[in-house]
Amino acid sequence: MAATLVGGAFLSASIQTIMDKLTSSEFLSFITNNNNLNITLLKQLETTLLTLHAVLDDAENKQINNLAIKQWLDELKDAIFDSEDLLNQISYESLLCKGENVSDQVWNFFSSPFQSLYGDLNTQMKNLCERLQLFAQQRDILGLKTLGFRVSLRRVTSSIVDQSFMVGRKGDKEKLVNLLLLDDGNGNCNVGVVPILGMGGVGKTTLAQIVYNDKEVEGHFDLKAWVCLSEEFDVLRVSKTLLESVTSSVWESNNLDFIRVKLKQSLKDKKFLFVLDDMWNDSYSDWHELVTPFVDGRSGSRVIITTRQQKVAEVTHTFPIHKLEPLSYGDCWSLLAKHAFGSEDFCGSKYASLEAIGRKIAKKCCGLPIAAKTLGGLLRSKVDAKEWNAILNSDIWNLPNDDVLPALLLSYQYLPSHLKRCFAYCSIFPKDYPLDRKQMVLLWMAEGFLEDSQGKRTMEEVGDDYFVELLSRSLIQQSSDDFGGQKFFMHDLVNDLATIVSGKSCCRRERGDNISENVRHLSYNQEEYDIFKKFETFYDFKCLRSFLPIGHWRRQCHLSKKVVVDLIPTLRRLRVLSLSSYRNITMLPDSIGNLVQLRYLDLSNTRIETLPDTTCNLSNLQTLNLSYCFHLIELPVHIGKLINLRHLNISWTNIKEMPTEILGLENLQTLTTFVAGKKEDGLSVRELGKFPNLKGKLCIQKLHNVIDVVEAYDANLKSKEHIEELVLRWGELTEDSQTAKAVLDALQPSINLKKLSIDFYGGTSIPRWLGDSSFSNMVTLFISNCIYCITLPPLGQLPSLKNLTIRGMTLETIGPEFYGMVEGSSNSNSSFQPFPSLEILQFQNMLNWKEWLPFVCNKFPFPCLKSLMLVQCPKLRGYFPSHLFSIEQIGIYGCDLLLATPPTLHWISSIKTITIEGDLDSEVSNERIQWSFLDTDSPCQLQRASVRCCDTILSLPKMILSSICLQHLELYNIPYLTSFPADCLPTSLQLLRIIDCENLTFLPSNMWSNYMSLMTLELDNSCNTLTTFPLDGFPVLQSLSINGCRNLESIFISDSPSLATLERLTLVDLPKLKLLFCEGACLPPNLRSFHIKSVRITTPVTKWGLQRLTALSDFGIGGDDIVNSLLMEKLLPISLVSLTISNLSEMKSLKGNVLRHLSSLESLHFLHCPRLESLPEETLPLSLKLLRITKCCLLEARYENQRGKHWCNISHIPVIKINGQVII
Repeated sequence: MAATLVGGAFLSASIQTIMDKLTSSEFLSFITNNNNLNITLLKQLETTLLTLHAVLDDAENKQINNLAIKQWLDELKDAIFDSEDLLNQISYESLLCKGENVSDQVWNFFSSPFQSLYGDLNTQMKNLCERLQLFAQQRDILGLKTLGFRVSLRRVTSSIVDQSFMVGRKGDKEKLVNLLLLDDGNGNCNVGVVPILGMGGVGKTTLAQIVYNDKEVEGHFDLKAWVCLSEEFDVLRVSKTLLESVTSSVWESNNLDFIRVKLKQSLKDKKFLFVLDDMWNDSYSDWHELVTPFVDGRSGSRVIITTRQQKVAEVTHTFPIHKLEPLSYGDCWSLLAKHAFGSEDFCGSKYASLEAIGRKIAKKCCGLPIAAKTLGGLLRSKVDAKEWNAILNSDIWNLPNDDVLPALLLSYQYLPSHLKRCFAYCSIFPKDYPLDRKQMVLLWMAEGFLEDSQGKRTMEEVGDDYFVELLSRSLIQQSSDDFGGQKFFMHDLVNDLATIVSGKSCCRRERGDNISENVRHLSYNQEEYDIFKKFETFYDFKCLRSFLPIGHWRRQCHLSKKVVVDLIPTLRRLRVLSLSSYRNITMLPDSIGNLVQLRYLDLSNTRIETLPDTTCNLSNLQTLNLSYCFHLIELPVHIGKLINLRHLNISWTNIKEMPTEILGLENLQTLTTFVAGKKEDGLSVRELGKFPNLKGKLCIQKLHNVIDVVEAYDANLKSKEHIEELVLRWGELTEDSQTAKAVLDALQPSINLKKLSIDFYGGTSIPRWLGDSSFSNMVTLFISNCIYCITLPPLGQLPSLKNLTIRGMTLETIGPEFYGMVEGSSNSNSSFQPFPSLEILQFQNMLNWKEWLPFVCNKFPFPCLKSLMLVQCPKLRGYFPSHLFSIEQIGIYGCDLLLATPPTLHWISSIKTITIEGDLDSEVSNERIQWSFLDTDSPCQLQRASVRCCDTILSLPKMILSSICLQHLELYNIPYLTSFPADCLPTSLQLLRIIDCENLTFLPSNMWSNYMSLMTLELDNSCNTLTTFPLDGFPVLQSLSINGCRNLESIFISDSPSLATLERLTLVDLPKLKLLFCEGACLPPNLRSFHIKSVRITTPVTKWGLQRLTALSDFGIGGDDIVNSLLMEKLLPISLVSLTISNLSEMKSLKGNVLRHLSSLESLHFLHCPRLESLPEETLPLSLKLLRITKCCLLEARYENQRGKHWCNISHIPVIKINGQVII
């Protein structure tokens, strides 16, 4: 059993992959029938690799302390990777022959055009064999041997602990001590097992030591023993150690049965406490064998186990598993400080200057006590702030002899070889980057990291097992996102570990890093404009396998076309290529078809229109992601040549029909969209029956083309048990409602479905299967534009439904059937509660809906509802759900009649966010309906409120004013709101936004100082009575924007210290405004962003103090006077990174050297300058990366010809954007 615990060397999996390929029947058949390949060299390659494989474990252990062996191993890694690439190239030729069905008889004819190719392959093989033989010769010189066991790198633990250094574990200690002191036994067993589970370095051992040495615990047990487990779980050794501890005697016998009998006798009728520290073995049989002698102990005996693996905890526990979380940042600092300053007062004046730095260092420890302790010990001899800053800005792994690396390295050392590759690959993702579980598996699959299960399981299932294994070992961690879903990430220190063990083969290009030419897997930070200079060094990376941009998915980015056309085709070993979110990519070059090793191609969220035919040459391709390519209208005709394609994501494309050859993709696991064709056009929906293994999402479009119901039955959706999300979309309404209903009935999915959408369905009712409680896995449901439906299915019966949206239906009443109260149903009993799990409910565009009937029974519906949105339900009035005890967010848009409903106090107390938007074009908008809905002054916990487009409001709703913790308030287009209440707004406000409220009188200035939390204030075309504004009125204001307040005459700028908080200031379209500076005052000193346009200049710009604004990076100026003054005086601060010049109605040119001194300027934008004819082309800053020209007709004409004489004067700027068109 011990052998299964020992992790293999990193390269073992790669060598095994090569061996599997060399011995596979297809490969052997290919090389046997091919006289052009040198079989002798292949045999030599196999033999040499096996020789090297034998010493890899020894080399991996010794590299930590032997630089020569580490260098040998690093260089060997490159040679083995090159061997993989070579064999992949040969395999591709084999695949071609298989695809062409080349027979033995015509082999010589087929192969003759490839003579030069095979000659090159033989040369590469010869060179590789010679390289590998050299490594084999060096193994003896380095003293490498074949190991029968692994050298232990663990630290040995004991029960002794210095409790004076315990921080942040009081609650954990109390909970565990209470479990130990319970005397009621645990079921039929006298021994209770308490596992402490957590990642490496989180303090499991320390906590166990603290509990073990607790005075109350010591007096409670007759016997105690502590065992630090070895890497190889040896029942004899553990049992013998326990026996020697409880008897205080040395036992020489190695007879396991004798030892177990003596241990059992020693424990009989004794209450004992054992700690088994750092357990890895998850075998139930081994565990049972160990604990059998414990059963005669007295009731209340306990065993504490510390482990990093979830499975170990699950196998051993009898009490609940105690999951130990990282320390808080404050506790981490306290622990670090104790080790750094000892017993001295670290908060005292002696070290006060170090505390701010120390807290930042503690934050880097990410809650790991072992990291805080190590860093604190290192800092103990350093009291100079410079030295502390050096540590702060250093990489923790560069610290000499630190304990962090061994603590985390142990988790890595235990990994099997195949998991080591997967773990190391994760290093290409930045710290705190959310890991997509499915994407990670697909990437591992593309890189060849997944072991073949010999047909027993799919590669995806194997990869998911790998992910779960890393998760159970705390090398990947899991949390919940804001929507209740799963989120995965790597702890920062674990990410550092992955970076170290991956060596030079994986690289995250985050800065100007030096990257090895032999790098295999590379990611980089995706920026809005990725210019070619960023990629110039990539030409050297001939071995590159992964090209992966890392950025925010929804961000619109642009990539130099030279990268796509020139660079990428040279990277012939690529297996993973992503160009996702580059919106300027509209086509791929034909040379993409030369990247024959490509297995993963992601073009999602680009503007690609078609794929070149050569894409079908990529016969190794497994994953093709084209989601959100809205401009894509067709797939390649010969897509059937992609014989290894398993995942085709074409969600949110505009593909018109499915190509016939797609039916040949027998390995397809994912097909996100299927367009149903007519009999004479495209593919029938019945063809879906030919894809039995589909998983994940499936959207069936154009169901109005399905005339024959048998076709829908033949799709056999009910048998596709792994489909989790299904979209049924008709595309256009059909008058044949009976056929539509029959088709929907025939398309009934598996009860495993989690998410369902129905759109443009033309039937008069929805089949009952939809509301059947057997769909117990359904979490999300969308029903849209089913305008002929006169009833809803009994959706309240769905037990797991969390998210429900009903949109565009013509129902007038929603009542009992919606809740699930239907004839013949058992739901009429008093215990039935509709929608027991629903958290989000939305009704949208329900133009005829008049009545929402209450649920009449003992239990209230919607017990878990958190968010309720009602959008464009103009006729709805009266009843509103009254007992929403969990509600946090309500949005009501265009439902003016409903707002007359009196408030329901049962949900007022829990609401946190409310948005009310009227309909100014509504037929009832002139009825002056009182908004009783919000007319309550009961105290509430409302934090965010938005009131928009309401011409019936004369005063703010009481509900908003009564909030004791209101933080954000937005008022938009409320024409008859004239004033705030006498006692003003809640002083808890952090943001106040007022837009298009011209008649509203602003807050009285004598009250401004009360708003000690207000950080953001925006006034846009509002508060016309406001004439003066003292800039220092709000004590902690950080951002101020005033736009279009036409009567504002003056802003007073004093030298008040409170102005130091202001970082963003925008003053636009204020025709009467004068900036008035008190004596000696200047602009706020910490401004980072300042935009001023269409403002009268009375105080000379030379007195503004612009050049003192060392933090100013974003500056926008508009109007001829102000621009002229600033540029002529060269007053722009050199800290500027972005400069916008706008609204120049008279200026024709910017003369002289007005911008040259801006040495940090990266972005320059000219906006609305109709007479501007030219730019200071010769004196533009050399730092400039982006030039934008918008609505400047003469400048556009000057630079419209990219081959003209003027263009060459600006062509050196990496990115030029003219009226939205990007030239990069």
